[in-house]
Amino acid sequence: MKKILTAVIVVSLVLASCLMIFTACKGNDKNHTIYFYSSQGDNLQKITENAIAAFEAKYPGWTVEHTQPGGYNEVRDKIKQDATAGNQPDLAYCYADHVAMYLTYGIVVDMAQFLNSTETYTYTYQDDNGEEQTMTTPVLGFSAEEQAKFVQGYVEEGYATNYSDYAKYGFTDKSMLTLPFVKSTELMYVNKTALDACGLPIATTWDQLWQQCETIKQRYPKCTPLGYDSEANWFITMCEQNGWGYTSADSSEHYLFNNKNTQDWLDQLAKYYDKGYITTQEDYEAYTSGLFVKGADDGGLVYCIGSSGGASHQDPSGKFNFEIVPIPGSKQADGSVNYSCISQGPSLVMLTGAKGVNNPSEKQKMTWLFVKELLDPTFQAAFSIESGYNPMRTDVYDVPQYQAHLAKSGATAKAASVARTLTDRFFASPAFDGSSEARDQVGNALLVVMKGSRSGQRALTDAYNNCPQP
Repeated sequence: MKKILTAVIVVSLVLASCLMIFTACKGNDKNHTIYFYSSQGDNLQKITENAIAAFEAKYPGWTVEHTQPGGYNEVRDKIKQDATAGNQPDLAYCYADHVAMYLTYGIVVDMAQFLNSTETYTYTYQDDNGEEQTMTTPVLGFSAEEQAKFVQGYVEEGYATNYSDYAKYGFTDKSMLTLPFVKSTELMYVNKTALDACGLPIATTWDQLWQQCETIKQRYPKCTPLGYDSEANWFITMCEQNGWGYTSADSSEHYLFNNKNTQDWLDQLAKYYDKGYITTQEDYEAYTSGLFVKGADDGGLVYCIGSSGGASHQDPSGKFNFEIVPIPGSKQADGSVNYSCISQGPSLVMLTGAKGVNNPSEKQKMTWLFVKELLDPTFQAAFSIESGYNPMRTDVYDVPQYQAHLAKSGATAKAASVARTLTDRFFASPAFDGSSEARDQVGNALLVVMKGSRSGQRALTDAYNNCPQP
């Protein structure tokens, strides 16, 4: 019995060692492993596992290693750390501001070469029996018909022309530095019950909203009429709607936000804050959706501006009637209204990958084919339903699963339906090394002026001085 037990233990240890060696080899074969960084939580990782499995089944010999360093900024910081050692991933979630930094490391791949390619690619691999096999991929690029189904308001953010000094890094005005994955925008969530009690319509302009605040406060003294989740988004959007100037791709003067118009607007916000008309995420110290769902009688909000991707948190669960509408616009001198709204959410950036790969050209082609898997309409439908974000292509709306989702009456479905109508209102701010800091600085300036710590002029001067200078 002792001999049998010993034999069993030895066999078990050998099998375990073999399994460890196989796993290590698979994970360490950087020549045939695509390294993908994202900020996905557990629920979204499970959805993405389906795309990874589909890719690995289509292309034997290739695997995808999906890593989550943390949030968007943690992904950025991890790539920055990796890039200094030449060990960057092949694909990553990104914001345009982050890609502007990656450009300085020389690690960004121009995806236009694959997007429009009519070529196929043939590669070799070893099957399970160790025999060499040949595989020819489908056409690498998307057809013109397929590209026409991409939401152009999302795609435009990825053009090299949106990046300062793109030619300096070897790109042309035809280059594509990022592609959208899924996107969200800002929407206004409205307590319709409270507005009806006040005899007020839903505000469609900022002037109209501010005019309503006194009436709302008289009817609901405990409430705050407006909550805005992102100070930075609010500042940037108002600059766009009014033509005040925020940032520029011109390297001689990137920062335009410190001007009389923006200073005066911030000073006016401080007056509204003193009257109890507004709060923001940093002021409330949490997403303002938590206030919205309380209801106006209980000290909540009447209007709440937040991400379409966070709509599930805005649902009052029957406590009051609510509507979801576009954010207010700004009246222009000619009487028209500018309804520009921000586009946000993850894009995909292809990077040059780690040093020492035997065939980097092949690696990039296969990484691109994985990108195509992530942009597949059926996968996009599943991911969008789970995440609350909108898909990057219009034919996803023809997928039965997604149609059933939009037919629902909940906040997530309502928000997706409204957001899809706003694509012609989206805008992209210039991206450059320092644009991420500019965003942080103007958001902080709004907060300190609103709360009375600084004047608009002082806060924006400080913000300008705190930004990286050329």
